[in-house]
Amino acid sequence: MASESTLRERPLMVQLREEANEAADQATQALASLSWLWPIRGIIFSATHPQIILSVKEAVLKSLITSSIAFILLAVFTFIPQAAFLSLFTGFLGPFLAIILVGAECLVLLTFFTRALFLEPALDHIFDATLHARGQNELVQKGKVKIFATKSKSGVQEAFIRPFQSLSRDGLIKYLVTLPLNLIPGLGTVAFLILNGQRGGPGWHSRYHQLKGLTKQQRIQFIRERQPEYTAFGMAALLLNTIPLVGLIFTFTSTVGAAMWAADIEARANLIEGNQSRAKHE
Repeated sequence: MASESTLRERPLMVQLREEANEAADQATQALASLSWLWPIRGIIFSATHPQIILSVKEAVLKSLITSSIAFILLAVFTFIPQAAFLSLFTGFLGPFLAIILVGAECLVLLTFFTRALFLEPALDHIFDATLHARGQNELVQKGKVKIFATKSKSGVQEAFIRPFQSLSRDGLIKYLVTLPLNLIPGLGTVAFLILNGQRGGPGWHSRYHQLKGLTKQQRIQFIRERQPEYTAFGMAALLLNTIPLVGLIFTFTSTVGAAMWAADIEARANLIEGNQSRAKHE
């Protein structure tokens, strides 16, 4: 997988074509990885551990209100024209495809209004709380010390790709360019999810990479080794995010799912390290 700096130097359509080819190659692996189940597990875990979501209830309420307003405005002003236009080419599928488009367009608006204002701090809090609930207290405690030390030393904390940052700058342009794929019934929406899931999937583990203290090169390697899994996770999370009215709420549950996945990776790594350590002493 090419580095971010290399990709920025290439024309947009070349980048999209390369990403499409790579995504197509990884599609089967992504589905087989079952990593798309983690956002669903996040919903279940949130329902059985409501205190995690309730710990940021103000952010959840703001997200619900913002999401509802954005969807209603888009539905009033864009749904009927889009449904009428799509019906000319897809018949009775027009209204259904228009709903998908409105949901995807709504996500773009929410990116600007929520990410910087209140969403990211709440998501970090939920991620850490889930790790605590999954027995990864040491990871969170040591990770926060590393983050504070890095920020104090440099004065500026190193930037990490967040879940919604895949829709910023050039990512937003790519998202909008691929948005018309939803006009193609079935396969078009799948292609849209794969392309944007591949790009946005790793962002859901930005907090984990941050707590681990990974360097930029280490993050690139970590992501490269798990790209199909990240693509699958990104697809499922994006699909949930585009659900009308409540899509933004699933950002919280998908964050829970991402933290559960991180806890699972960490537990496996600790188990392997423990076995290797015991083997050396035997």
